Amino acid sequence: MRRAFSVSLLRSNPLLLSHSSGNSAVVALDNHYYFNSSSSCCCTTFTSTFHVYAISHFSTNPNPFKPNSTFPYSSNPTHARLKQLLLEKSKTGFDKLDDALVVFDKMLHIKPLLPVINFNQLLAALVKMKEHSVAVSLFKDMCVKGIPVDLFTFNTAINCFCHLNRVDYAFSLLAGTIKRGFHPDVVTYNTLIRGLISQDNPAEAQLLFTNLIRFKLIQPDVVTYNTIINGLCKRGHASTAVTLFRYMEKKGCQPDTVTYNTLIDCLCKLRLVDQALGLLHEMTKKGITPNVITYNSLIQGLCDFNRWQDVNQLLSEMNTRNISPDVHTFNILVDAYGKEGMINDAEDVIEFMIQRGQHPDVVTYNALMDGYCLRGEVDKALAVLETTMKRRGIVPDTRSYTILINGYCKKLKVDRAVDLFQQLPREGLSPTIYTYNTILQGYFLTGRHVEARNFFKEKMMLNKALTLDNFTCSILLHGLCQNRFVVEALSFFDTMLSAGLIPNICIYNTLIDGLSKNGHLEKARSLFDNLPLKGLRPHVKTYTMMIQAYCHDGLLNDANELFLKMEANGCLPDDVTYNTLIRGFFHNKKYNEAGVLMDEMCARGFSADASTASALLDLLKSQEQNPALLALRKKFLT
Repeated sequence: MRRAFSVSLLRSNPLLLSHSSGNSAVVALDNHYYFNSSSSCCCTTFTSTFHVYAISHFSTNPNPFKPNSTFPYSSNPTHARLKQLLLEKSKTGFDKLDDALVVFDKMLHIKPLLPVINFNQLLAALVKMKEHSVAVSLFKDMCVKGIPVDLFTFNTAINCFCHLNRVDYAFSLLAGTIKRGFHPDVVTYNTLIRGLISQDNPAEAQLLFTNLIRFKLIQPDVVTYNTIINGLCKRGHASTAVTLFRYMEKKGCQPDTVTYNTLIDCLCKLRLVDQALGLLHEMTKKGITPNVITYNSLIQGLCDFNRWQDVNQLLSEMNTRNISPDVHTFNILVDAYGKEGMINDAEDVIEFMIQRGQHPDVVTYNALMDGYCLRGEVDKALAVLETTMKRRGIVPDTRSYTILINGYCKKLKVDRAVDLFQQLPREGLSPTIYTYNTILQGYFLTGRHVEARNFFKEKMMLNKALTLDNFTCSILLHGLCQNRFVVEALSFFDTMLSAGLIPNICIYNTLIDGLSKNGHLEKARSLFDNLPLKGLRPHVKTYTMMIQAYCHDGLLNDANELFLKMEANGCLPDDVTYNTLIRGFFHNKKYNEAGVLMDEMCARGFSADASTASALLDLLKSQEQNPALLALRKKFLT
């Protein structure tokens, strides 16, 4: 038996009509109904077979279990105690899942049946416990056993499916909600939009949002707009998010603190801090109160630009508004000071936060350790881990050890780094790919290429739990080429391609540079010429490497031609490019051409670097009477 959704249902809800394309159906199997639908995307098609409702509940008669239905009231003390328990647990969740299941079983056997609100409270408690799959299972049982449900029940089940990354099932329930005679509300659609965005389907979320407005199915509220704006911001589409933000204001939907926080954070991450500060001014002018999240985003953005005076101004403003900095605020400051080598200031921040009653966490001390390592004071960083953190009862994490491992590798103390690496499992910690990469790079930095290659083969390639990334490949290719194992580097590169890893431009740069410096210019040229076929665009460093390779092999015409081509391709040469080609002209006695290029370089605001100036002085010593060189000396060395 197969019964399709009625035409009147589809016509009454144009959103379903636009998305279902007539493919959705309700299929009756074993006296129960199943949703069966298929299409090409989340909003337009969903492939699922989901056991949801008893056959009797899909009657075309008016729904007997609408929210305003009345149920017998009982003064039974068991009812009263159970209702009070459900009310409390709907806000906090049960301590144990078994307790929730026992309560549900008891609710099924109580006569008269408890109202739908109490079943909704039980489902809400399970959601609080993040037991989304269990909540869905109980929802199914409610439908099968004829227990009344309302729109809140459906919304809860839809929300659970979204949390389980099954938005397809959530949309099937949307169809079921309408079939049962309920009208999906703004909460329903907000949940679906959020589900689509969480599954990285922002285009589908925007399409749903657009159709909601086009067909006037709901009046979007601030949560609707915030959800879409958040999805846009996560993908870096700040300008589109701001446009939607202005649209919501125009439509009379007032933004709230969450709206502004989302936009401010996005702008700061895109380094548009002044625009973000403008939004802070705007929100306070409108009477919308910023919170600590607002200021944390702005402080992080300003710290990225070392705008300490503006940071202090914001901290003062927070104090005026009685907004207390939280641990994250202080961690931002510790990290920023540490990166600038201002360790004393970082330590002062930690001391101040302790005085303010805030407890430093592992992130705080990781930032401090990183600051010490950047100054080369790795032993002091180790003391933070072994003494300070231990004294405060803070357990180091993998990042704590990785910071130290990186610090010792940069100090060329690889054996000490390896000791720490081997300590990780004893501390119950698992090294990350970054930890492995650090050790691999450390071996190459110290010239221990045999150990590096063995470490890669035995500890990394054979580790099934480890996913090699582009940085791993770049380290290995660079190390192999530096040690003249070019054939091995090419072999590994081919293995990497066959394994499905997609190299980025940095990997190609590493290989092109290694090949050209080890006498394999034609292979380097072939890789360079094929970059567009790989969907990659060479940048200034790529061009400069090839120009240097051509100059080294005396191919001045090729070098000059590539120099002209790079600008035609929208890649402007930098000072390194100019100096590289000028030295190439010097080396091949093309002094007039070098002079013309030096004039152009200076006109663009660049100057001769130390290597170019030294090369010119050496030429003057050996060929003092060369008129072209004398002219260059007069221009650039006087």
